[in-house]
Amino acid sequence: MEPEVGLVNAAELVAIFAVIAASNASGHPEFIPVGICLVVGLHFFPLARLFDQGQYTWTAVFLTAVALVGLAVLAAGTTAETIRTVVGLGAAVVLWASSFHVALRG
Repeated sequence: MEPEVGLVNAAELVAIFAVIAASNASGHPEFIPVGICLVVGLHFFPLARLFDQGQYTWTAVFLTAVALVGLAVLAAGTTAETIRTVVGLGAAVVLWASSFHVALRG
């Protein structure tokens, strides 16, 4: 495995902990699912290049879109449960589709 992959994953982990800490410290834990989805989505951009898996670019784009939809749902004043459902299910669909595509492609 390329050392850069470890750096990307380490940066992702640090960013996720930062999202959790900042959301909790600001009294807005409802931002956690949106922030984590965004971080995970963005981390797929460099992974697409490092693993030479072009579909990871689409994974990044769609996860980022899910995070933005979650942010819009959050801005609309919905419940934390609704935000978790929208972001969680959206991210699950994107990640399952991506893994299915990788499995078929080989």
